[in-house]
Amino acid sequence: MGNQNPVANQKLAHACALILLGAAASHQVHAQTQTPSEQVQAAESTAAASAAQTSSVTIALIQELVREGVITLERAQQLLDAAEREASLARQRQTPPPSNQVRVPYVPESVKNEMREELRKEITTQAKNERWGTPDALPEWLDRISWSGDFRLRYHGDFFDSGNFPFVPDVQAINNAGGVTTADGFPFVNATEDRNRVRYRARMELTAKVTDGVKVGIGLASGQDNGPISTNKTFGDYFTKDAGWIDLAYIEAQPFKQLTLIGGRMANPFFSTDLVWDTDLRMEGVAAQFRQPFGPATVFLNGGAFPLRELDVESDSWLYAGQLGSKLTFGNLEFTLAGAYYDFDNVQSKLNPPDGSRLNDFTRPPILGPGNSVFNMRTDGLTTLAGLASKFELMNITADVAYRFGDGKAVRFTGDYVRNRALDTAEIDRLRGEPGVPAGDTGWQARIQVGDVRIADRHDWSFAATYRKLETDAVLAAFTDSDFGVYGGTDLKGYAVEASYGLTRNTWLTLEWDSADSIDRPPFSTDVVLLDVNARF
Repeated sequence: MGNQNPVANQKLAHACALILLGAAASHQVHAQTQTPSEQVQAAESTAAASAAQTSSVTIALIQELVREGVITLERAQQLLDAAEREASLARQRQTPPPSNQVRVPYVPESVKNEMREELRKEITTQAKNERWGTPDALPEWLDRISWSGDFRLRYHGDFFDSGNFPFVPDVQAINNAGGVTTADGFPFVNATEDRNRVRYRARMELTAKVTDGVKVGIGLASGQDNGPISTNKTFGDYFTKDAGWIDLAYIEAQPFKQLTLIGGRMANPFFSTDLVWDTDLRMEGVAAQFRQPFGPATVFLNGGAFPLRELDVESDSWLYAGQLGSKLTFGNLEFTLAGAYYDFDNVQSKLNPPDGSRLNDFTRPPILGPGNSVFNMRTDGLTTLAGLASKFELMNITADVAYRFGDGKAVRFTGDYVRNRALDTAEIDRLRGEPGVPAGDTGWQARIQVGDVRIADRHDWSFAATYRKLETDAVLAAFTDSDFGVYGGTDLKGYAVEASYGLTRNTWLTLEWDSADSIDRPPFSTDVVLLDVNARF
């Protein structure tokens, strides 16, 4: 069809050439006088204008070609439809994007990789610091807190000799009642009827690191009452809820490596045995511990001041204590020797005036263990209130020798000697005004142990045997071992044997048998059997 009208074809070609040359020339002139960014904007504007101009010219040309007979009407309609589509696309390119659309510039792949790596490092560092996705992903302050504790389930059997003197006054019950009327008689402790009990002890301690060199400890413990030396609770009270007690509450500071300062309610800071201090005893006050190594030896110095009783009518009662010792290590052999001085200030009770008044009742001891020399503080001839008859200034020497063998095992010998330098038998006789149990000022203990130093794993084991003799006023009965002789206290001699066996990790079984006899008081013989299941964490 193009050969039918060569003149029209030549006109059409000439018109198209003029249009294209004009558009190119216009673009070239503008491009020579514009900046790169202006050239981009001009190119976009020129493209849109060219699209519109091309669309109108195309329509005119198509109409002219139809009139000249170069193309048919149907073909012209097809070309017009195509031109319309092209014009529509041009208008869409001219339409500004909606306000919620963001134009993203082109970023080279190398820049993308660099940005991706920097972002990955930043997120990894943050995740590590904040511990994202880790099992212990907890706040930082929890890292400064630790928990520990133990639980003991015990069978406790008390067995009394049939020849025991049955009328042993319960001095603690007398004082708890504020005194008793002599005519009504005294309360007595059980000295003849065997007793079987199931008991438990539960303790838990939280330790928090405040800052470098400073920590705080708070501990809770079970207990039948708020007494100072036992945390055992006996089953058999119709499932009533049990009480919990503040067992520890202290702050500890270490200004430098050798020195530790402690204030509050704390574990016993002295190197000792249960001859003087029950293992469950906590002291309240302030203490200092100093350690200085010298080659194979380490010299230690412990001291403290502990208020025993605060009074608003007279001087308070205090315990002042100091200890000097040394530990030497030669290969597998360890030797520790320490001497301590314990001064119990203002603990002796005072006899009331002879007129029968009760002015000195306030000096009765709040805790009075069995065995110490006592007297009736009342002078009215009608009532009885128990007073502590002796003063107490204790000299205590403790020695420990251990030979380690195997994996965590040792043969250990421990000896302990104590003497009450303040005992005055004449003063005790004056306060009593009548004969009583002879007073004694000396106590000693020897113990041998073989096996694992600490029962920690399955099949760990240890065996121990102990003999002790503790006269009436050698120590303060309220603070010595609470299990020996059923009720603890003084004026006792006898032995104890025990064996422990590891059941699994930090869980073990202990069997102990104590046999004790009175020294100077009327016959009092006992056997105590303890079977414990222990666990710690």
